[in-house]
Amino acid sequence: MTLRNFKITVTCVEGSCSRSKAGTVFYVRNARLEIPDGQSVCLFALGSILAPLIAASVPTDPENDILEITREFQCPDPLSKVIFRIDEIN
Repeated sequence: MTLRNFKITVTCVEGSCSRSKAGTVFYVRNARLEIPDGQSVCLFALGSILAPLIAASVPTDPENDILEITREFQCPDPLSKVIFRIDEIN
């Protein structure tokens, strides 16, 4: 099975988050998480985008593709607003 690959970017951080910063980028390639040297990803924030990433990884028809509905996802932390954007890469 061929899986889709993604670039995930932190586009916005509002509030008191000390774990994420705007501009952070990481990748999902062949269902593997790749984090560039010197960057990190908060586990709570990662947990909030895992289900959409898994759903988007398997090619499907455009009508049922979650990334056709939205590409932005928010961390569940009620004290900060961290927005992630998921873009498909080849």
